[in-house]
Formats: sequence, structure tokens, C-alpha cells
Amino acid sequence: MDTVQAAVLGFVQGLTEFLPVSSSGHLVLAATWFGFRAEGESLELAIDIATNTGTFLAVLVALRHDVWLALRGFLAGLTSAAARREDGWHLAMLVILGSLPTAAIGLGLRSVFETLNAATPVSIALMTTGVILWTAPSKGARSEPRSLGWRDALTAGVAQGLAVVPGISRSGSTIAALLWRDVDAALAARLSFLLYLVASAGVAILGIGEVREANLGWSSVGVMTLASFVTGWLALLWLFRILKRGRFRWFAPYLWLVATLTLLRGWIA
Repeated sequence: MDTVQAAVLGFVQGLTEFLPVSSSGHLVLAATWFGFRAEGESLELAIDIATNTGTFLAVLVALRHDVWLALRGFLAGLTSAAARREDGWHLAMLVILGSLPTAAIGLGLRSVFETLNAATPVSIALMTTGVILWTAPSKGARSEPRSLGWRDALTAGVAQGLAVVPGISRSGSTIAALLWRDVDAALAARLSFLLYLVASAGVAILGIGEVREANLGWSSVGVMTLASFVTGWLALLWLFRILKRGRFRWFAPYLWLVATLTLLRGWIA
């Protein structure tokens, strides 16, 4: 993989990981449209893992206060009953509980989902994501972490687990699921991205061997990481502005258009 290809894939990953349009689906489509792989060929999982490194770092920077609050609250709560009544502990428990169904679904059905990593099934999944976004409420009433309970955490975790399907947006499905449970849009996004941190770290640890075997080259990995970090951080800031204005569903027509054009391209070819 050359530097230009690495930069394009990193840019696509960073821009689409947090916007509700499916980064994994767009990586597949970018590789197809720009000729990085043959039509119908699956995108290497190692590329998905490598580009996620930059977006992982972007979340750490953008949500550093929430990350620190949850970590500090969790560590304090291990030894103090008083600390377990604070917001930090509650937020940490939401993230831990929500991560359980994600791990179970992701690990249990990983081999099945990898077979869907091609242009046609991704296009169908993108259309599905568009329906999810279009039908989701624009806002919710619950805006404090302590107003959320175990049902909210599990709902978000299941939504994130099912988003392992390429083309189903992880951020879109988790935020939409929480909006349906009357959670404020900004809080839904914060919990969604904290859950992403755990899932992304787990995928990186489990997939480090695949990255090494793929032999992408350290320069390519570095370029992908930098590109996905910069664009991911900017996309995060943009998404919070979009959610504040209640315009989450605006991405649905875009998803339907991209999916339709991709399907037409495959049929004409």
C-alpha cells in the first residue's frame, strides 16, 4: 500500500467513524471506488484495525474529561462506598455494562460479519442505517449520566455490537438507540464514544497479529493513523454541533444516495 492510498483510507476512516454513516462501510466503498482492491474482494481487516488507531486517539483527546471522570470514579469506587455514589462511578458502570453485549456479539458473530465486507452487502447495510437515522427522535429529555440505567447501557451495547456489520453505523445506531430511550443527544453521543473506546481497544488487542501479518508497512500505518486522527477529531466537533441542532437525520439521504450509486456501479460493471 502506498502513501496516497493510506492517506485516503485514513481520511475516510476519520471522517466517517463518528459521523453516523459507517466508517467500515465507507472504507470498503473507498477501496472499491478508488481501485485499491478488486470488485467483490473483501477489505483487509488489518486496514480497519490500523485506521481505528487514529480515531481512538481522537476520542481520548476530545472526551478527555469524560474519560478521566470515568477512570477516576471507577478506581475510587473500588475502595470507597461514598465514591460509588458519585457520577464518575456511575458513568464507568454504564460503559462497562454496555461493553458486555458488544463483546459477546462481536466475538460470537465476527466470522459471519466478515463475509459481508464487500460492496453489495455494505450498500444494503448503508440503506438500513439511513432508515435508522431517519426514524430516530431528534432529541431526548435525560441529560445527566445518573439519569441513565442498566437498560440504557445494554441497549447501547447491543446496538454497538450489531454495528459490527459493515455499513451499519456504530455511532448512528448507538446514538439512535439512546434517543429512542429519551436520552439527550449530546449525552447519547458521549456514552456512544466512550463505548467505542473500549470496543476499539479490544479490537486492536485481538487484531494486532493480523496487522503484523498484513505487512502494511510502518509508513502506511503512520499516515493512516495521522489522517484518521485529524479528520476524526474534526468530525467529532462537527457531530456535536449537528446533534445540538437536531439535524441527525440529515445523513440519511446521503447514505441512500451512496448505496444506490454503488449498487448501480456494480450492476453496470
